[in-house]
Amino acid sequence: MIHFRNITFCIALLAGAIASYSDIVHTPTDFVVGDVWIPAPDELFELDVDLNGTVDFTLAAGKTHFSGIHPKNQNQYLILSSPPPNIGGPVAALDSGYFIGSNSGEGTPEEWFASNNFSTLIVLLSTGESGEFIDHRGYVGLEFSAEDGIHYGWLDIEGVETRSSIRIRGWAYESTPGVGIVAGAVPEPSSVVLFTIGAIGAWTLRKRKKR
Repeated sequence: MIHFRNITFCIALLAGAIASYSDIVHTPTDFVVGDVWIPAPDELFELDVDLNGTVDFTLAAGKTHFSGIHPKNQNQYLILSSPPPNIGGPVAALDSGYFIGSNSGEGTPEEWFASNNFSTLIVLLSTGESGEFIDHRGYVGLEFSAEDGIHYGWLDIEGVETRSSIRIRGWAYESTPGVGIVAGAVPEPSSVVLFTIGAIGAWTLRKRKKR
């Protein structure tokens, strides 16, 4: 008798072991920052991208006015640079597939930036509104320092309709220092795992036929 439970367990164990070697580390989430009313202060969210106990970025968001991001240490994010003589610009909402790395921004409107203040995700004023994430979902390109070097990652953010609140859908980073990452990229099962599953399936089918 073939023990299908044991085979399934072995497949799951192998898949988990190989997937753990993936270079991309993904943290899925789904919650709203800034779901508060005036006169309550903006809510703060401290983002520890690699979950090592060190805050890499701080996000601030309110329900009716502003949301933004602020880097810790020498960390940076991609912005849409404002025309001179202005310095800085709103945080860029990157499309899925955008390559985030040391050369990001070369020949494009985006550039790496860090500010002592919060850079704009959304601003809603009586005189107008601005920001790449107004009623829009996109990726923030991240560059942050860890003990082993510079890492690149993305943060998935969606502007909550008609508000300056933001919904954080998750984030990911490339665990190999200096290696870039594609916006929206998440770990995928190794082809070795898929081959093994197929091989075990074929072996099981042959056993059945022999009987």
